Amino acid sequence: MDAHEVARRASVLPESFAGRVSTETLEGLRLMEEGGEYGELTAELAAALASTRAVVTPAEQRELRELLAATDMPTSLADQLEVQR
Repeated sequence: MDAHEVARRASVLPESFAGRVSTETLEGLRLMEEGGEYGELTAELAAALASTRAVVTPAEQRELRELLAATDMPTSLADQLEVQR
């Protein structure tokens, strides 16, 4: 995945998960997106979702894992997510 694809896919994450993270977390994610910090954004989002046990779909978990891998962040964060069955 090239840098443009990472940016395109990561830039939609804050709004996609807005209802499942706190307002403070969402504000931080938006700042990271504006600053082009896509790896940190994805890692912070995955950690926030895991800590609150927010449910994600299998497709959302895959998307987060792929973005974590593409940005050299620990993909184990995606393993901690509560996945819808």
